Amino acid sequence: MEEGASVSPSVRSRSDDDDALGLLGVSDAVRAGGDLRSFTHGLRESHQGERAHMTVLGHSYGSTVVGVGATHGGGLDADDVVVVGSPGMAVDHAEDLNMNPDHVWAGWAPDDIVSTDASGKTLGENPAEKEFGGKVFEVDTSGHGGYWHKGRESLANQGRIIVGMPPGEGKYRVHPHPHPPKTEGPDW
Repeated sequence: MEEGASVSPSVRSRSDDDDALGLLGVSDAVRAGGDLRSFTHGLRESHQGERAHMTVLGHSYGSTVVGVGATHGGGLDADDVVVVGSPGMAVDHAEDLNMNPDHVWAGWAPDDIVSTDASGKTLGENPAEKEFGGKVFEVDTSGHGGYWHKGRESLANQGRIIVGMPPGEGKYRVHPHPHPPKTEGPDW
């Protein structure tokens, strides 16, 4: 993005269905993902002039909504996707999101139980792991809600992605066990 270019943020808030993180399934994400896809397609259709750089960001179960929205109906037509604190995007690989996997970014904090313990269980693979096929940006915050703390590299990296610049790349999450005990088979 050229210096002096403008950025126009658009916020779509979470729904009440996000409260339970949807860890058992994607039914709520299917409806919300369709709404998100309609929203991003509407932004593209209504924009006049040169194509604007569009980044879609999802936090927590919002990342699942982004994943579901991206897998159907031709995708989100976003230039970049950013997910933080993700329990999963309802897909196993970034290439399933109808976009270049090099523009699928995940951020995770080592003490965020959603992106470390819950991710990869019921809502697809963990987008912060190398096997997912996307990229990881540097996060220097802690917990599930610290990704936007003022003055932190985590926030700066998200800003870089939003304006089409490369962020500081982070380390992929390495799962401590290929299959944690009692998380496989019919009883899981």
